[in-house]
Amino acid sequence: MSYKCLIVDDEKLGRDLIKSYVSHFPYLEVGAECSSAMEAVQVLANNHFDLMFLDINMPQISGIELLRQSSNLPLTVLCTAYSEYALESYELNVVDYLLKPIEFIRFSKAVSKAMERLNAKQNPQTIETKAEKSEFFFVKSEYKKIKITVQEIKYIEAMEKYIRIHTATEKTMTLMSMSKVLENLPSDQFIRIHRSYIVNKNKIEMIEGNMVVIDGNKIPISKANRKMVNDWLDV
Repeated sequence: MSYKCLIVDDEKLGRDLIKSYVSHFPYLEVGAECSSAMEAVQVLANNHFDLMFLDINMPQISGIELLRQSSNLPLTVLCTAYSEYALESYELNVVDYLLKPIEFIRFSKAVSKAMERLNAKQNPQTIETKAEKSEFFFVKSEYKKIKITVQEIKYIEAMEKYIRIHTATEKTMTLMSMSKVLENLPSDQFIRIHRSYIVNKNKIEMIEGNMVVIDGNKIPISKANRKMVNDWLDV
């Protein structure tokens, strides 16, 4: 299942950054983007969104005023360069308050908070903890179903239509997309650093140039993902 996001920011660079971050979460999709709160009011009136990333300081109507004046809004994450609205924003029941410049790891934590609320709405009788959801999953390999323990994964490698999952004890080939396997992995621990590689943050031994090193294997970081990876690793 995917959740539809609305991005509201009067600066194109701000909207583009949020879009690039959202693209790393296979269960999120950008449904629309708006350059003002006035435009957002019209879009919200005619479309359903699950999550909104909202700037505060915008012309005519601020993000705070939009939250005050509107009803039946999606879950909201505020994105702003100003810290003075934090208390008021939480009184308006926002999911999180992100200060610009927004780092990917901080954005990821906000998404996790939003997912907990959204999943609770979808499955009120069967709420699982994050640890329970991400402890293990099964994949098909040849004629077997193999249990993959998430904490044992070192990295995952794309092999055309297949992926190869490298764990502490074995390498497992399965017919699955990279975006699909990401759905089984906690976003605060795993990241796609290259179109062909997903890595486990806890298994990284060092960063060497444009490579991360895991168990002696050098894994490339794509140029497009370099800053995001550094932010996520907090280096």
